[in-house]
Amino acid sequence: MSVGRLCRDITNFGFNMIEAEFAWDANVHKVDQISANEEALIWVQNQDLHAMIEIPSRVNDYCSLIASKDYSYLMNDGGIIQIAYMYDNDRISKHRLLYFPCPFRIDDYEVGEITGELVPLLDRIVETEDFPDNFLLRSPIRFDYAPHDASEFHPASHMTLNDPDCRIPVKSPLRVHTFIQFVFENFYLTAWKHPGVQESFARLREEGREGECLSAHDRERTFLDWN
Repeated sequence: MSVGRLCRDITNFGFNMIEAEFAWDANVHKVDQISANEEALIWVQNQDLHAMIEIPSRVNDYCSLIASKDYSYLMNDGGIIQIAYMYDNDRISKHRLLYFPCPFRIDDYEVGEITGELVPLLDRIVETEDFPDNFLLRSPIRFDYAPHDASEFHPASHMTLNDPDCRIPVKSPLRVHTFIQFVFENFYLTAWKHPGVQESFARLREEGREGECLSAHDRERTFLDWN
């Protein structure tokens, strides 16, 4: 699958989730030519902003992403999904994939056009007497692939949560469909089982898998693997 076609399918997946009422918003994605061999795939964003948040993350980080619409998809529980890749001749050379759960319980609040009203809604939640019951301690989950930065306890491909020093080795880079399946099976099971979502997801699936990138040191540790 070409990077351009994958880009269109990532965008269409988000729009299909909006139509199925599992997401409130989704951004168009684009492919930028970085060099003769390199391409970057990312959502269309405000160029003055950083592409990704750090871990640990603050509530203000979440609110900033919402206010600037700096995400691939905004799920209907307020969860944020970010998808960013670098490709070298159609092979993944780098990625950062993020699932950022909403730090507030918003199920019981009436929300209209969410992209315009979510930030004021969060402000109202903070001001309510039951705010402690609606504040959720949930960590973002981030998958990074950066082979040029690899070292003994910094695997080329890894998952980070809770702490910046948490880098759980991952056997290989994650393709888009692997990441989406991980997020939906674990956090959006109702959406995952929906026929329309499955039909849209099928267009994201790529044949084969990325090559293994575990070091000898990482093989002696607990690591993650997907078929």
